[in-house]
Amino acid sequence: MLKLAFVTFLFALASARPQDVDSNRVVALPQDNFEVTDIGFEKIKAEPAPEVVNNDASYAYAVDISVPTTVSQMNCLKTSRYAAVFIRGFTPFGSGAFDTTSVTSIRNAYSAGLGIEVYMTPQPLSSLQGYQQLDALYNGLNGNGITIRSVWIQVTSPANWQKSATTNVNFLNSIISRAKQYGLTVGIYTNQYDWSQITGNWATLSSDVLLWYWHVLGGGVTGETPATFDDFRAFGSFKKASVKQFAQVESVCSLTVNRDVYVVGIPAAASSKNTDFFTQEDISSNNKKIVVGGVIGV
Repeated sequence: MLKLAFVTFLFALASARPQDVDSNRVVALPQDNFEVTDIGFEKIKAEPAPEVVNNDASYAYAVDISVPTTVSQMNCLKTSRYAAVFIRGFTPFGSGAFDTTSVTSIRNAYSAGLGIEVYMTPQPLSSLQGYQQLDALYNGLNGNGITIRSVWIQVTSPANWQKSATTNVNFLNSIISRAKQYGLTVGIYTNQYDWSQITGNWATLSSDVLLWYWHVLGGGVTGETPATFDDFRAFGSFKKASVKQFAQVESVCSLTVNRDVYVVGIPAAASSKNTDFFTQEDISSNNKKIVVGGVIGV
């Protein structure tokens, strides 16, 4: 029997996904995967993820996280054949705010030689405009010695957005326009259902906006879909995808993560090369600028 439950990506419930408790996307999942927390929410117990076995040089593996990390955990991800990590830089809690925990995670990932992408979970019900939320992310990273080259915007969980598709499109346009003013590459994290419900299947989005789509059958190993793009179908203005999230709520290197696969581009090796020029002391003391983003090709 299937049971509806709130699935969290982060926070106290420790599930790793860009659908989080403040996003409240409702997912049907097997009852056996749940345990009730003392704050009244249900969560999926993370299962150990299968080892990465990549026989296709055109794909690379990544994880997405929002929880604090250590250097040893990031080093473990690197040795476990993950090439990149997506780190949340903006939290929707309250009116939305820069996620200060992202700074340490970015530094740790950089030290480990992982490619780094930053995503934001915006707060569409906030009094803050979309561009103001992007400003908070951009300035928060820049103020901590981190230069950002790209940003991914989470567009999921229709219940947490305005009921008007037009209002939501205007909100997203505000974020995207500001990001482009900063010279950032923009990507969207969503899927066909979420995009249709939230934006009315917005089909006039600029063609240079990248897509990171999710397709899972549920949390844990049994809910995985193939780590390929064979299941992608065009929707909205998206004719192709750059990243796919194929697994949610799995344990890797003592972290609860989602797992992703992406098309390898030329910038993918930049982070491992750049770390040769920085010592751990430099990174920790913020003496050098860390550059993140641009790992995912067009």
